[in-house]
Amino acid sequence: MTSLKDRLKETLPQPIVSLGKRILNGYPSLVMASLREACYFNKSYARDSAKGVLQLEARMMYFTHQIEKGLSHKQFRYGFGKNPLKNLSVVMDKYRKADPVFMQRTPYLSALATIGEYVRKHEGHEQTLAYLTSLFSPVLLREAQEIPHDEGGTLTFSSKQKENNSELSFRQLNENRHSIREFSEKPLTYSEIQPAIEMAMRTPSVCNRQPTRVRVILNRDLIAKALELQGGFKGYAMPPALMLLTADNRVFMAPQEHNEGYTDGGLFGMNLLLALEEQGLAACPLNTMFRNGPEKATRKLLQIPSNEVLVMYIAVGHFPMQCTTCVSRRLPAESIVTVIE
Repeated sequence: MTSLKDRLKETLPQPIVSLGKRILNGYPSLVMASLREACYFNKSYARDSAKGVLQLEARMMYFTHQIEKGLSHKQFRYGFGKNPLKNLSVVMDKYRKADPVFMQRTPYLSALATIGEYVRKHEGHEQTLAYLTSLFSPVLLREAQEIPHDEGGTLTFSSKQKENNSELSFRQLNENRHSIREFSEKPLTYSEIQPAIEMAMRTPSVCNRQPTRVRVILNRDLIAKALELQGGFKGYAMPPALMLLTADNRVFMAPQEHNEGYTDGGLFGMNLLLALEEQGLAACPLNTMFRNGPEKATRKLLQIPSNEVLVMYIAVGHFPMQCTTCVSRRLPAESIVTVIE
């Protein structure tokens, strides 16, 4: 028995059938897909009032990372981070109530270790710890100082350790890559970046359509304006170079591919970060998930057409003599893997 859809295809003129397909598979389909995704996201994301264990872990990792960045800052400021510390104390308290085995969880241990380093970093400046000690109990602060340093906080290495990056195995290169936000004052040229971009061109993309576009910004004035709009690099000196990755939507062929640019661009971005590391260059990816105002201003500043979506910035430079960066402890693989046999 033929369906109504098949009967209409057989009886209606082909131009009418083609027009119907364009209407049904075009803008309405795109709008419905976007609304559906928005509804799913709205039900799940880690908003301020979230109570689920995973959402609380996400918030805890976010505030921990904010404190780690302050601890790693070359221009260290005693007593920094009052808002992240307050938010972290609230989330840790909620998390202890939500997960009975919280002391076995990586996000909680990382938060503890970071608090422990915060306390140690303030030795000789104990008066600046008054705010922190008002937020966390003496028991928690003792636990924080007993947690191994590699669980959270910062790590330090020298630029000399990066001299043989091109000889490392993939595992070694991957495990030793860290986001660097403070760079050497040595200028950076496009010719130094180009080999990494050429290596990243090997990144797979949907049907080899290669949507990623790369802008390498070397103009200091433009870098400063772009990062001011980006908002997440405040307190750091300008990087010698700033790269913007976008994805060109003109290479996609159906409404269901409307998010594919972020996938392909993200793959390219990770390959580019590893390629920069292999070339002995320091780098840090930066978010471009903007509100409407900053996005419009960024598009105007860098002349980004509407057919391209913003994927990420990457700040790039030479490693300084000594690098201090965030531990950013990763979750164990078993916590994210589901094996389906």
